[in-house]
Amino acid sequence: MKTVTIRTLILSPGAGSAALLYGSVALVCTRIPLLNYLGYEFSALFALLAGCVSGLLTLGPVKDASHGEGDTPDPRATARAVGVSAAANLLLLALPLVIVSGNALFVRNCSMAEGMAFFMLLAPVSALFGVSLGFFCAVHFAHPRTLFLLLCFVLLAYSAGLGYFTPAVFSYNFLYGYFPGLTYDEVILVSRTLVLFRLLTLFVAAVLLWAGMITVAGSRTTGVSWRRFGTLGAGLVSGDRRIRAAAIACVLAGFYFFRCDLGFESTSSFIRRTLGAELRTEHFVLYYSPSSFTAEEIRQAAREHEFRLSQVLASFSLPDNVYFESYIYPSPEAKQRLIGAGNTDIAKPWSGQIHLSRQSLEGSLKHELVHAAAAPFGFPIVRASLSTGLVEGVAMAVDGEWGNRTLHEYAAALRRAEIAPPIDGIMSFWGFASHQSSVSYVLAGSFCRYLIDRYGMRNLMLLYRSLDYRAVYGRTLGQLALEWEAYLDRVPLDDEDQDGVDALFRRPAIFRKVCARVLARRSLEARGSFARKEFGVAESLYAGVYADGGGYEAFAGYLSSALKNGHMSVLTASLDTTILADEHPARYLPLFITIGDAFWGSGEPEKAYALYNRVYQADFTEGYTEAAALRLMAMDAGPRGRKLFSLFLSDYTDSLRVVVIDSLLRRDPGDRMLQFMKARSLLRAGEFTEVVATLQALDLTSADVALEAIRLRYLGQALFRLGRFGEARTAFWVSLNAEDTDIAEEKVDTWLDRCDWAEEHGR
Repeated sequence: MKTVTIRTLILSPGAGSAALLYGSVALVCTRIPLLNYLGYEFSALFALLAGCVSGLLTLGPVKDASHGEGDTPDPRATARAVGVSAAANLLLLALPLVIVSGNALFVRNCSMAEGMAFFMLLAPVSALFGVSLGFFCAVHFAHPRTLFLLLCFVLLAYSAGLGYFTPAVFSYNFLYGYFPGLTYDEVILVSRTLVLFRLLTLFVAAVLLWAGMITVAGSRTTGVSWRRFGTLGAGLVSGDRRIRAAAIACVLAGFYFFRCDLGFESTSSFIRRTLGAELRTEHFVLYYSPSSFTAEEIRQAAREHEFRLSQVLASFSLPDNVYFESYIYPSPEAKQRLIGAGNTDIAKPWSGQIHLSRQSLEGSLKHELVHAAAAPFGFPIVRASLSTGLVEGVAMAVDGEWGNRTLHEYAAALRRAEIAPPIDGIMSFWGFASHQSSVSYVLAGSFCRYLIDRYGMRNLMLLYRSLDYRAVYGRTLGQLALEWEAYLDRVPLDDEDQDGVDALFRRPAIFRKVCARVLARRSLEARGSFARKEFGVAESLYAGVYADGGGYEAFAGYLSSALKNGHMSVLTASLDTTILADEHPARYLPLFITIGDAFWGSGEPEKAYALYNRVYQADFTEGYTEAAALRLMAMDAGPRGRKLFSLFLSDYTDSLRVVVIDSLLRRDPGDRMLQFMKARSLLRAGEFTEVVATLQALDLTSADVALEAIRLRYLGQALFRLGRFGEARTAFWVSLNAEDTDIAEEKVDTWLDRCDWAEEHGR
């Protein structure tokens, strides 16, 4: 029998190989964003490595130590070997920990404490689980290495199966701890669920050790065979062990049966029960929370599902013999808790499911339906293309609506601004994800739209599965890219388009952000404080996030909180110190409204007017154009418009805003700005009859053509919701007299199609 010590194990060839592996991987990580500091990603990677490596390192010492005198197992030596193996494997993890901690001298780590919490919860616990699983295999199987690797594969395959067969994109696993899924959500917390699961991991590890020691103590020979499982079974039902075994079985069964309630998994049936209601239509079953929809609202959502599906099926020339499940979550937070994707809407084409939140339903529905409807053209099993660029590009091309320009106009502007990466990189998985999401989505969408218009949808769907550009088009991807770029170079652009490009596209992807996970968590805390109207706390939190990592989101939150606190100088000073000092000041264009409000409130209306006008001219989203136009209109009205300043800054609910506006209208019934703002609030509140009465008596043509176009679209939407489809069509058509752009025509065409569909289907 060999005596195993930490020193002999650490100096063994196997441990040397493990140290080399850990050190090499850690050094490589120092060159990869998101992995180059002590945080979740680094910790999860080494948890997976440690879970596998520690088990393999345990096999040999346990087999050597278990041979006692006369071929009789030695329980004490075996237990000692397991303990030594556990200590040695934990000691080996110090190597990557030291390397990544030392890298903090070169790469900023915003919270070593949080990173250490992730590391300690993930890597050491996985190492201990690996040791226990390796020990169990060593004392029960004739080929322990093979069985250990097989069990590791089964554990990983189980998690992969959860991602495939359930709606959840996240998974908890004994080997790696936690995987959040491939989403755009940046916040990953050291949650109570994670802590509980790692305690469960340690409990399972202890059970494996206990069971293995029962086998060693009850065996008469060291030979490994199926008889050892008989020894284990007999040991579990003998004496006091029977009660302990029953208690352990009950605990494990309890964890399994309540795994969804505990947050470890999330099955379709569990989500349906949690949401609580469903509505079936010809092609859908909608699962939703009754608290987030009125009866009419959910019927309208169902009608919108059917209309959008009719558009998508027509684009692909597909029959309508399809049926999908749509899960509509009451909030991004609820969606995050149930499937692991809070701010990312997803589709699972292989299961015919789409997952949206109540807040994103209108904007994301058609896009996600494209993913689901394209399933017949996808690669088998996943029923989607293996190119992320094609998956998202097709959805963008068929959806078509993104911002206040066409996809081709945005793509052309990106090229002329020299910030468009090569399309061949965008069409690959890692290339698509490594760039800012809006850039990747728009370029892929424009490229796919070009291929559809030039060569037809059928060819693009052949490419969707095969990925063979030459076989489908007779050209390489590079040659097609040159064609597309030449087309974009002929797209006419306005001078203001450059401002829109800077505002919408000059943001870093998550892989290039500093301390992305840590700062995202702190930003979440700041948003919570802001939502609770704790503006002082929010301002302080946002200021800290911005100081540590910069970033547009933190800066925007800081200024918004300062404005609510009346700290106007914070905003006015930021124009010179931060925005105008930037190489591309227009990237802060959405903040010009907030800063303009501060200048207006500080008695500098000229500066406020200039900022509002810059936003108005850029016209990068309808919401910002409307906000700028109303403020410009109010400032042009002089003292009469100054009374609206507090209304612009208020955070009233729509119902309270209507009450306030009505009180102002009693003093000045002819104020067109107030009438427009009242109608906008009434529209959001669902008071469509009052919206129509207010907007039909209003004409903003002489005041502002952009607001007039918006007024007519609001009127059309209200008339549509009242079932007055003919009048709605007229309102939408006339809106083009005030705003006749390509994207305006596309949006009006969608509304006209919606009116035709609703009239045809009697809805």
